[in-house]
Amino acid sequence: MYKIRRGLGFFGLTLLAIVLFSACANNVSQNLIITASDPALEAALILGFKPTGTTTYSQQTDYLRERFESPASVGLHSRQLSLEKILTIKPDLILATDDYGEQQELYDRLSQIAPTVLGKWWDGKSIRWKECFQLFAEVFGKTSEAEEIVNAYNQRIVDLQQQMGDRLPNTVISIIDIYPDRIRLYGKTHSIGSTILEEIGFPRPPSQEEGIDISLESIGDADGDIIFLMARDPEAQLYQQVLNHPLWKQLNAVQAGKVYQVKNSYWGGSGYIAANLVLDDLFKYLVEK
Repeated sequence: MYKIRRGLGFFGLTLLAIVLFSACANNVSQNLIITASDPALEAALILGFKPTGTTTYSQQTDYLRERFESPASVGLHSRQLSLEKILTIKPDLILATDDYGEQQELYDRLSQIAPTVLGKWWDGKSIRWKECFQLFAEVFGKTSEAEEIVNAYNQRIVDLQQQMGDRLPNTVISIIDIYPDRIRLYGKTHSIGSTILEEIGFPRPPSQEEGIDISLESIGDADGDIIFLMARDPEAQLYQQVLNHPLWKQLNAVQAGKVYQVKNSYWGGSGYIAANLVLDDLFKYLVEK
């Protein structure tokens, strides 16, 4: 039974392990794969694979859900998988991510069911969405297709930088996510949306070096030249309180009419599908207006 463990460097993979898994994937029906996390599902979809099983959470992620027919649920999310359901599917391959180093025991058990590939999503400082995608592409034997996807994304980054011109280093972007019970400011490295802004070169407010929760009375910390605003529930009382609060209305971005509502699903997404949707928003609101 083949198995990959993460380690130092690029997941600690050996060439032999990659070859073994690529050979396995090339002989597997595209319908006999389980993706036990969003990054694994997103990589499979963009590379042309149709998982037999995913998590319930993944099936509820709108930008992913619209790209596949609902497979079987294998648990609520990556930290709560059902080994019994996975056993009934009898998959040839299981792809997953070890989000915060808490799941090794579970994936040890998964590897007894089928070859299991575990990508390292978080390294203690930043999410590793690009590295996870490269890992899964190698497992699928789809490195050429992956290179095309990456090159197209990189070209869009260059195009946006060129079209922003001198405005780029002088446009401070704030990202706010309003939950029903709290206000969250995105840090620089904790979401795909944030890492893309960092890659492009947009400055962020000093308050958003790290992701933090703030009170309504501290909403001034959320200001910027541009605000990208997300709401988990636009009907929630807190969301309405924020938008109607005098302190909110005093923010520079609000007064300039530069608050843009975007979806937290892909701004907090897990791969190149999400990344391109974020870029769509950036082109739409920063360049094409």
